[in-house]
Amino acid sequence: MLVKQDLINIFSVAREKELPFVVVGIEAEGTKEAIVVPSESFDAKEQFYVNAYSDELVHVMNSKVRIFNVIATGADGISYIFN
Repeated sequence: MLVKQDLINIFSVAREKELPFVVVGIEAEGTKEAIVVPSESFDAKEQFYVNAYSDELVHVMNSKVRIFNVIATGADGISYIFN
């Protein structure tokens, strides 16, 4: 089971390896989506997730929203979104 420390660790790995993206999988009421966070937003988004989600990665204000996966990636295909 993914926990908040795993999320923090992924952001740390992305910074250390200079990976351009962290992708966060969010599930809300049975619908899944992926949020792509570019490196320039790592600090702000990591702080948001740390404050807005419990240790079990359930949103603190809506228990139907949770983070189910997080990866750090250098995926070439993602970069065009931010150009």
